[in-house]
Amino acid sequence: MRKPLSLRKGDVIAVFAPAGPVDAGRLARGIARLSAAGFVPEIADGVLAAEGYFAGDDAHRARQVEWALTLPEARAVMAARGGYGTTRILPRIDWKRAIRRRKVIVGFSDMTAVLSYLSTRLGFPCLHGPMASADLASRFDAGALDAFARLAAGEVSPREPWGEPMERVRGGAAEGVLAGGCLSVLTALLGTPYEPDFRGALLFLEDVGEPAYRIDRMLTQWIQSGRLSKISAIVVGTMAPARGESIDELRRVFHDAGKQLSVPVRYGFPAGHEGKNVALPFGVRARIDARGRLFLLDSPVEA
Repeated sequence: MRKPLSLRKGDVIAVFAPAGPVDAGRLARGIARLSAAGFVPEIADGVLAAEGYFAGDDAHRARQVEWALTLPEARAVMAARGGYGTTRILPRIDWKRAIRRRKVIVGFSDMTAVLSYLSTRLGFPCLHGPMASADLASRFDAGALDAFARLAAGEVSPREPWGEPMERVRGGAAEGVLAGGCLSVLTALLGTPYEPDFRGALLFLEDVGEPAYRIDRMLTQWIQSGRLSKISAIVVGTMAPARGESIDELRRVFHDAGKQLSVPVRYGFPAGHEGKNVALPFGVRARIDARGRLFLLDSPVEA
């Protein structure tokens, strides 16, 4: 496995916009917080471009990604925000060449398309974690940013419980390779060359604003396709129920999915669109114990 090189205080993080248009004020707040944490953010030219619901056309966004991935001084690349549009530019990037530069690649939401493809198909660990004009700007949590910094620096022990204990929905302990992301983005990759391979995965799932029946529909598509037949467990992020629904309805949907797959289900890891966004390393082994604690058994970076 080729891993990214570790990220330390004082290193450059290249910030780009692969999906939705970026708000200048939110970006400024997020950049200030990265700087205060000891990193050196460099922002892509044209990051504030807007064309409908995109941060510029496909070619413009792809150039930003290429710039970030090839910037010599950058040790990490971070999406400014999610939204929609990352899947459209996947064919425009030479990903096999990009990962040879061994940069930490971080984001969540629409960046799921990149993280899941690189970590499961190309064997390159990535971080499901903060974005400059998303969680770093609007729901900043100093502990979550510190967790990202420690994980990217390779400073997390396999004996250290990561995040917070999760609620048991079904079954007990499990072990596998962490993978997953935003469920609706993952589902949009089914049948494409960028579809993730979840065999042996400790599958992390989260989403935002999706009613229970739509979560059920997406999980059903994954289950009926046979693509989840080899996973070891499902870990659900801190998802907020849709208006008029309850957490119990979401729990029931994931319980039913776990029952069909005969795997454990844990609910409430503090990552994703809701509340604290604790970074998770995709592409490395992890374990959930009988108390619902997550342990990262390997580092996603090389010192």
